[in-house]
Amino acid sequence: MAAKKTARKAPKKSAKKAVKKAAKRSTAKKSTARKAVKKTAKRSAKKSAKKSSKKSSTYKVPPVPLGGSSRSSVSTISTTPKPASSSYSTAKKSKSTSGSSNKVMFAVILGIVVLAVAVIASNSSTDESTTVTPTPAVSESATPTESASATSAPLAAHEAPIKIVAHYTASGATVFWKAPATATEGITGYNLELRAGNTGDWKLVATVPATQFSQDITKSDSTGWAQVKVSTVYSDGEVVAGKIFGLPGSWA
Repeated sequence: MAAKKTARKAPKKSAKKAVKKAAKRSTAKKSTARKAVKKTAKRSAKKSAKKSSKKSSTYKVPPVPLGGSSRSSVSTISTTPKPASSSYSTAKKSKSTSGSSNKVMFAVILGIVVLAVAVIASNSSTDESTTVTPTPAVSESATPTESASATSAPLAAHEAPIKIVAHYTASGATVFWKAPATATEGITGYNLELRAGNTGDWKLVATVPATQFSQDITKSDSTGWAQVKVSTVYSDGEVVAGKIFGLPGSWA
């Protein structure tokens, strides 16, 4: 009994396997067929696209009747654009024309500039030849004079020296003074002058620099009396006298 059951089961299993194999084969055939169909469709689509692109580049014009019965032959017109050779050559010509005109204009401007420079140079040389005159050489030994100092720019203020006094010495006396209180700008020095009595002429005893504030005087005789005057001297020529005082005797 067991052998019979085994014999029955064996053909059933083999039949199932055969069915499965057949099903797999049919499925594989179907997939390959589908792939072939797809490839064919793609190829046909590409061919049709190429044909349509070729057809779009050219088209046929139907015959147009001329004079009633006669017809012209069908002509094929290409739709591909032709290079615009005429416009390109025109542009080249316009560029060359503009370039030549620019060169001519530049040459004209350059010529005008050169001419102007030549005229200016000639004018300047003429002016120099007519205006330049020799000047006398200044001698190194020349010294400034009082008249030159008097012609300098005037100063804002002028003042006399202050606190003028005399101190007696063994040989005579020493006169002392101080600079002006405010107007010290432009002082070049001080003058010390003497005169006999109050009617004689003033005699310049010494001119000292602006940094010196004393001067010695000598007594020559004990008779009579003299006046003493100290003045401030400025760079613009102004001389301002201080307070005058007297000393007994004759002084020099």
